[in-house]
Amino acid sequence: MVESGASNWNIRFKHLYVFVMFCLLTSSSVGQQPFVEYSERDSAYLSRLHTRVRGPLAVEQLRPRGVPRWQLIARRKLTELLGLDVIARDNRGYQSQVRLQDAIADDGFSRTLGKIETEAGIEIPFWLLIPNGEDHPPRPLAVCAQGHGGNSWNNYAGIYQNAAEREKALARNATPGLEAVRRGYITIVPAVRGLATVASIADPKGRHGNQLCRAQLVHCLLAGRTAIGERVWDCQKVLDWALTGLPNVDTKRVLFTGNSGGGVLTVYMAALDERITVAVPSCSFTSYTDLSGFVFHCDCCLVPRVQSELGDFSDIGALVVPRYLLAVHGKQDGLHHYPAVEAAMTRVARVYGLLNQEDKFAHRWGQEGHKFYPDIMWPFIENAFAELHK
Repeated sequence: MVESGASNWNIRFKHLYVFVMFCLLTSSSVGQQPFVEYSERDSAYLSRLHTRVRGPLAVEQLRPRGVPRWQLIARRKLTELLGLDVIARDNRGYQSQVRLQDAIADDGFSRTLGKIETEAGIEIPFWLLIPNGEDHPPRPLAVCAQGHGGNSWNNYAGIYQNAAEREKALARNATPGLEAVRRGYITIVPAVRGLATVASIADPKGRHGNQLCRAQLVHCLLAGRTAIGERVWDCQKVLDWALTGLPNVDTKRVLFTGNSGGGVLTVYMAALDERITVAVPSCSFTSYTDLSGFVFHCDCCLVPRVQSELGDFSDIGALVVPRYLLAVHGKQDGLHHYPAVEAAMTRVARVYGLLNQEDKFAHRWGQEGHKFYPDIMWPFIENAFAELHK
């Protein structure tokens, strides 16, 4: 009885500690230097707009017994807000088609260029990288999603247009697909709709600022969709095919990762799709806005009504619990704000703590800017896969 009482006390203490840290971080951030400065008029307006009561599905009042029901309701709402119901309706009865070119032998693996038609007439190119060794036990699957950068999906797979592009990619460690296959993972690197030039809608006359991702967003919003919703749809179709059509895949060890816009996509994918067992968003996972009202993410990541009808981006990321989640940020990343990131990650940690799953969530800071940090991410991934393989 004494041991049981001590155990219960320890659990309550852990929950109290995480809650106190959450309160301290969120309250102390009021005194932090704002990320940007707005005029008095703009500041008053944005304060009314964004610093109101949290959304109805935010995590503040969540208790352990309520987590499963919260996840069910929040996922349904998120599916609606992303426009995935609309996309599904538009594609009722349609079956995705995959075409693969001949495999090319590389250093220790094969490289195959494929295309998946996720909607009628919408083909998403991807690289399929498979380690050598047909008699190997089932391997983990890694999906590496690019961020902004028209050709970065090729860079992720170790393909470059010229020496300058190669040098830039290597400086940012932007070759996660290449690293994954060299670690023995079956790896898919898709071109992301609206981010890759080959998977984007044109912007005639530059009406949308000559930004392909913004052109995608505008067309989506008019049709009841979102750009991020289309990206989730495409990647779910990729997973459908990979987990049922590829041989030798260990369905218990599925990684999804990406940097910047690919990191944003990683959070939404992992929040909604429980087939993903390890998620690593890089330089992307923070709140939608900081205390000043500054919006951190690109326009193309906009989800209408999400703050008022669901909650913060950190609430969405918390839906990944109890699966493995590592958030990585760069201390010199000028696109994000340290106190906003810390407050958001504390919210996520609280939910993991509610279910006594603290060991499955981690937040780490790299010392540089907006890039991948392989020395941080791969040890976490390898450890998670080792646990999942037991």
